[in-house]
Amino acid sequence: MTETETSHPDFNHDPDGIQAAVKYRFSKDAKQILPLFDWELVSLFLSFLKEKNQAGGFFSKRDTNEILDRHVLESIFHIYKIHSILGSFNKMKVGDAGTGPGIPGFFFRCLVEKERPKLVLLDSQRRKLSHTETFVKENKIAGVDFLFARAEDWKTDWNLGVSRGFVPYPWSAEVLSRCIIKEGYYVPFIGKDEFDAKIEKKILNDSGFEVQKTVLLPELEFLGMRHIKFLKKVGSARQGIPRAWKLLEKESKEFYGKDRIH
Repeated sequence: MTETETSHPDFNHDPDGIQAAVKYRFSKDAKQILPLFDWELVSLFLSFLKEKNQAGGFFSKRDTNEILDRHVLESIFHIYKIHSILGSFNKMKVGDAGTGPGIPGFFFRCLVEKERPKLVLLDSQRRKLSHTETFVKENKIAGVDFLFARAEDWKTDWNLGVSRGFVPYPWSAEVLSRCIIKEGYYVPFIGKDEFDAKIEKKILNDSGFEVQKTVLLPELEFLGMRHIKFLKKVGSARQGIPRAWKLLEKESKEFYGKDRIH
């Protein structure tokens, strides 16, 4: 853990405490971030993540002590940056692939009503996400759909897809190539920008995407290197795309290993 991570004040996990943490971490952007989110719901979800962490196996031992920074604030800042470029999500359907317990996807539901999209949380495994489904039902939270399926086997109509700690990029774009409509966007949350340009271009072309914008996120350097790519769906995926998961897994590991956010 870095010095920056261990030297910050301890913030309460109530709405006021989370907003204080936003002001501390993102002092230059806090005035734009704070009005975007329902902090009561953010706090409720954070309490759920802590309470069900052990039963659901949500986080590693290291991350358990850093849920606010490494999962809540990180997700909120990513969503804020996407919003600053794409505008309101209100008329969109947003999907989060490989969402686990709903990270980062559920934080789209934590936006204020006028900015909020229809939300789909997708994961092939029920162990983590089923707890979130129960949380949503018990708290009568509308506007969240749950899909237990493999993304590469699914075709749907998302205007915006996101992922974090999912299939390594750029193979993740191939996996989601049939989930996002034409003119829609896929925005993967990525650590280091260390991809083979030829491989990236081929996979994106075959999957119907093109890179429209790359945004570095130095505000998240207290967690390590972070950036996002805005991939626009400009055409249909080539026949046979996405390929079988075993092939994608082997190919991605051969070149990069698992490019997950740590």
